[in-house]
Amino acid sequence: MVKLTKKEKKQLRIGLLMISPWLAGVICFTLIPLLLAFGMSLTNYSFLSKSKFVGFDNYITMFTKDPLIWKSLGITFLYAILAVPMQLVFGFLLANLLNQKLRGIVVFRTLFYIPCLIVVVSSTLLWRQMLDTDLGIVNFLLTKLGFGKVSWLASTGTIIASTVFISLWQSGKMIIINLAGLQGIPTSLYEAADLDGCSKIRQVFHITLPLMTPVLFMNLLIGLIGAFKSFTLIKILTNGGPDNASLVYMLYLYNNAFVNFRLGYANAMSILLFVIVGALTLIIFRTSKNWVYYGGE
Repeated sequence: MVKLTKKEKKQLRIGLLMISPWLAGVICFTLIPLLLAFGMSLTNYSFLSKSKFVGFDNYITMFTKDPLIWKSLGITFLYAILAVPMQLVFGFLLANLLNQKLRGIVVFRTLFYIPCLIVVVSSTLLWRQMLDTDLGIVNFLLTKLGFGKVSWLASTGTIIASTVFISLWQSGKMIIINLAGLQGIPTSLYEAADLDGCSKIRQVFHITLPLMTPVLFMNLLIGLIGAFKSFTLIKILTNGGPDNASLVYMLYLYNNAFVNFRLGYANAMSILLFVIVGALTLIIFRTSKNWVYYGGE
């Protein structure tokens, strides 16, 4: 066991004192609720009756008797696979456009971030009206251009694509993070590349993208976790319909908890989601060393 000197002990106490507010927050608002959720997942707790310990019955039901679990997980994975890459590409391209030294560029940066300041409920209601099959402005414009109406929110074939497209509306945060990363790249690298006759496309692939990988890595994690937590958008747009085609995992969890009052089962679902997201995050961290480049390396 390593013995600490008086100076090291003092520094350790000061360090623990400094992080104590954060540590208290993690314990009170993350660790304890997680333990309570796991404990409740072992019961049949509901608002309507006394809870009873049932062991791992909720987990057995999830894996063997509830097909909607797998359907909702499949829809959530599909949404994440489509939405996250599109958000990364969209946020990166727009950040590059907003990184140009043009007159009034600050105004455009503000305009692209404004959607993030709008309450999600309000913007989603607006999109639902715009994508309405009969009264929406999108189908109105399509008919004027000679195309037929599309059931954006009422068809099982278009509902996920519609929600992915709407999710791009909230890409302002990724754009700002990417913009900060782009502005952190030394301009001397681009000047040297210009002197060597390197084209703009090659500069993007050999300078911009490698130096942006830490930022893209962070955006990937944020986007992935956000995709698996997607709830408000789907709840307001379709409430899981049509025919459960947009029943994402969080919406199914909500229905079990606050519609069917199966709180114990809902907590078991939340533990499963925690394990899935934790496993995916760990995989991304483990593989990041193969593609994330840090300037000090």
